[in-house]
Amino acid sequence: MKENLTKNERLGKKSDLNRIFANGNTSKCYGAKILFLKSSLTYSRFAITIVRKFGNAVERNYTKRIFREFFRKQKFSIKESYDIVFVVYPGDFSYQNRLEQFNLLIKRANLVKSH
Repeated sequence: MKENLTKNERLGKKSDLNRIFANGNTSKCYGAKILFLKSSLTYSRFAITIVRKFGNAVERNYTKRIFREFFRKQKFSIKESYDIVFVVYPGDFSYQNRLEQFNLLIKRANLVKSH
């Protein structure tokens, strides 16, 4: 299977994001939050949002890039048919801390496939 991240797997429309923020389920951990909602598609889509007071553009882009990478690497272990939004908060977090946050949020949201 290809591990690349396709355009279809990204949430981009404002209407989709508003629907998830209004109706989605939420799970939180220190430094990040996940919102998720069941969809009618056969695959999961995701988006990353960063709060406004999150450092400079370099830090924001780096954080978005690593969360996209986490999703890309683990998308086959995440349940299908969900729209997922990660909300990331500022803090002095390392790559490993962000990975732990990602994994914890996916588990708390019960989005991990049972093999």
